[in-house]
Amino acid sequence: MTTACVIGAGLSGLSAAWCLAGRGVEVEVVEAAAGPGGLIHTRVSPFGLIETAANAFVWTPTVQRWFDELQITPCFPLPSSRARYIWRGGRPRRWPLTITETAALGLRLAGATVMGTRTPRPSESVQRWGHRVVGAAATRWLLGPALHGIYAAAPDGLSAPLVIGERRRGRRQQAAPPGGMGQFIERLHDRLVKRGVSFTFGRSVTSIDPRVPTVIATGAPAAARLIAPLAPDLSVALASVETLPLATATAFFPQHPGDARGLGVLFPRGAGVRALGVLFNSDIFPGRSQVRSETWIYSGFEPGEDGSAAVAEDRRRLTGRSDEPLLVSVTAWAEAVPRYDEAILAVRRALQDRPLTNLAVTGNFVGQIGVAGLLESAVGAVRSLCSP
Repeated sequence: MTTACVIGAGLSGLSAAWCLAGRGVEVEVVEAAAGPGGLIHTRVSPFGLIETAANAFVWTPTVQRWFDELQITPCFPLPSSRARYIWRGGRPRRWPLTITETAALGLRLAGATVMGTRTPRPSESVQRWGHRVVGAAATRWLLGPALHGIYAAAPDGLSAPLVIGERRRGRRQQAAPPGGMGQFIERLHDRLVKRGVSFTFGRSVTSIDPRVPTVIATGAPAAARLIAPLAPDLSVALASVETLPLATATAFFPQHPGDARGLGVLFPRGAGVRALGVLFNSDIFPGRSQVRSETWIYSGFEPGEDGSAAVAEDRRRLTGRSDEPLLVSVTAWAEAVPRYDEAILAVRRALQDRPLTNLAVTGNFVGQIGVAGLLESAVGAVRSLCSP
């Protein structure tokens, strides 16, 4: 292989281009948007950094290699970020279960371990798995909020074999570029240009030349349309993936001694707060803001809604105050993350049953969510494309 095309210049596409260029391949990247990055951008405001999507990587050996290659010194979380909260009973709690519920959780887990029933069953939802293995209370107040904050979907809409069966246990170290996630995108794009990779922005690709090795790094709907003539079964699987909306609202406030300190708060559904969660940015990474910086995460806003009122109401419930913000910056994505249900498993099966020729796909719809997963997915896509 001497030349290749990458469709999409988000993190997945840029990563795939980097891997191809590292193999000595001449690469062209085509992107429908006006610039690189996809959902990931960092804006600089007078009060601090504003992330439009992810705020950090999970620190894995793969991510460390990328930081080293791009010569980015990682920032690791501040000690203050160790505190994490879940909302229950009108206030944030470090542990949201009662003594009785905690005891029941321990007994259920011990029983499931002894009986060998902790493994998710085929086609089982996370909610059904949770009720069966950890109990209804732990599912609502622990499992649901934790996964809702990651996958932007309630437990009854998530696949347990996909989410629980493959999830790594325990807390994982986070890391971010000192200038925000946009710094990673900018450095990667700049290095690719220096390597001779060509970029075309503002152009949508409507068809693929099967003679040219190609990596599709778009969202699932666009990938389904592009692949349809070449891999109909995979196209059908991709078209069935539901892509969920997401919105972030970064708000800056004067510091207040009554503010909770830590990583942030997760809000269970039906608990009286509209947001999925809030991150306390100024407590997570150094240099993010000299004032109080918070990012409120929503599953989307209604047409014409700017999000400021929702933030004000949710923050009033959290703090008991109606502080005037210094700035509120809202970013809304109509299609942000795929729903991790049976459709994602169908995409995986389609890829395994009929490997692609001269073509690879990468993105969060192939089964790895999060920016660290996107890097690993891109590495795997290029490896499959270059395999004899």
